[in-house]
Amino acid sequence: MTTVECITTLFYEVDEQMHAIPKPPEVHLWPSEVGTLGLLHALKGVGNRAFSRWLTPDYRTLFPQLPERTRLFRLFRTHQDWTQVFLAAPTVLGGIDTSGIELLHPLREGRSPPQIGRKGLSNPRWIVGGKLCLLLNQGGVIVGGACAHKRQDKHGCSLITHGHAAIGQPSFWR
Repeated sequence: MTTVECITTLFYEVDEQMHAIPKPPEVHLWPSEVGTLGLLHALKGVGNRAFSRWLTPDYRTLFPQLPERTRLFRLFRTHQDWTQVFLAAPTVLGGIDTSGIELLHPLREGRSPPQIGRKGLSNPRWIVGGKLCLLLNQGGVIVGGACAHKRQDKHGCSLITHGHAAIGQPSFWR
């Protein structure tokens, strides 16, 4: 499967989920185009400039109304609530788990004033970062997620999704 076929298939699947969201008149891209580009950015796993350099020269024909790089990423930030469409429905049986994400080596803690994370213990290793909490249904599909940093949630991860509440792993930070 070529990249163009992959992007076209991804666009079709996104459009099937987001067809009910109307296009604002001042915006040039349809919501399904913004969703597809956002998913491509997440799947590509590179920074904003690298993604823009990859997308613009080769795939501009697929997205003829593609805005300038900073406007595109502003669209991603503005419409990030559209990702809720892709989450699965919760089931009676499911699982919740947290995982520590190291953003900085512990020896470098406190060297820069705008530090994102705080030092904590995760899987008996000290990290400077945050934690990611995911709620899965019985099929193993993501139902919801949350993240915490700066020791905001010392007593575990709690999620409220689709009216269901879940609490998990209170021993993350010590």
